[in-house]
Amino acid sequence: MHKPIPDLIAPVQAAAQNKHYRCIVPQRNFSRLMGGLYETEGDAPVEIDLRFFVEPESGLPAFWLRFKSNYPLQCQRTLDAFSYPVEDELQGVFVQEEGAEKLVPEHYDIWPLETASVKPWVLIEDELMLAVPIVPKKPGSPRVWLDQQKDKPAEEATQNNPFGVLEALKKKPKN
Repeated sequence: MHKPIPDLIAPVQAAAQNKHYRCIVPQRNFSRLMGGLYETEGDAPVEIDLRFFVEPESGLPAFWLRFKSNYPLQCQRTLDAFSYPVEDELQGVFVQEEGAEKLVPEHYDIWPLETASVKPWVLIEDELMLAVPIVPKKPGSPRVWLDQQKDKPAEEATQNNPFGVLEALKKKPKN
């Protein structure tokens, strides 16, 4: 049975006990995330799976986080609202002592542990926010090019071309 995620977790104890938390919460629970979404009531669910364990090579407390949701975003090409599916996972190691990060394998993110407890909801919300695309684009949205020259007849394009005069001078017979 999986427990809901508490407000504070002691990573060292949670890793030693292989704690596993799983829950589904509405997006509105993440106020900073809501600022990056488009026209939302915040009812979309966010599935969260958080596991703590001891990293085998370094012996440091570690975690595995997986989340899944659909973000309501606005396409920057068409300005239409669309649903952006998000699913990501992350593995991190908590480091208390300076230099201990050298013991951690490369595929882990390093998280400094400054106090005995961490706020898992802040960690989760940070990762949710990183999953918001910088420039949202609706899949399959058309690309509109504003190249007016290709639709004009060649003669008209030459007249509007500032170098068209030079071309005409070049063709002019020399006296």
